[in-house]
Amino acid sequence: MPAGMPEKRPDWAHRSGWSPAWELKRWVKCWLGSVPGRIGSVLRVRLYGFGGRGSDVFIAEGFWAEYPQSVRFGTSVGLNRGCFINAGGGVTIDDWVLIGPNVTIYSQTHDLDGDPALPLALRADVRRPVHIAEGAWLGANATILPGVTVGEYAVVAAGAVVSRDVPARTVVAGVPAAALRTLPEPEVAHIRAEAPTSE
Repeated sequence: MPAGMPEKRPDWAHRSGWSPAWELKRWVKCWLGSVPGRIGSVLRVRLYGFGGRGSDVFIAEGFWAEYPQSVRFGTSVGLNRGCFINAGGGVTIDDWVLIGPNVTIYSQTHDLDGDPALPLALRADVRRPVHIAEGAWLGANATILPGVTVGEYAVVAAGAVVSRDVPARTVVAGVPAAALRTLPEPEVAHIRAEAPTSE
């Protein structure tokens, strides 16, 4: 052990807040994540303990969330198989968001700038909120890191690692994610012309 390094070892049970109730919750979450189909989605949406949700939220099997009470879903949100959310810093997912298979969203990380005499396991966590704005699409296996906002109608390509904000209507890809193109704005006059009237 390097000079000056504390002898203290991480107490994983203490850090995770272990108790019989904590253990039972993890068993229930594991079972909820395994139930297939529409019934499984309904059970996950209703029983997972999310901080808020709109109507028509679909969560496919294989889902797992840490701190689900800090996850807020809008309306008509879809999460494909195997998604993971760490909401220690809070995660907000707005209306009409599509999330592909095996997407990972982190709002909590380790403190790289903390006391260098301490291993990362003994430092305090850093928590920064994540916001996925209306109409965004996160492709399969994308990773969203703490503090990131993905703008309205933005697209995160499959496998991208997003460490900075994504502007609205922007397609990003790569590791780290970089902008590829900007998507067109809607033609407001056309939309208004097609909208139903009250007459």
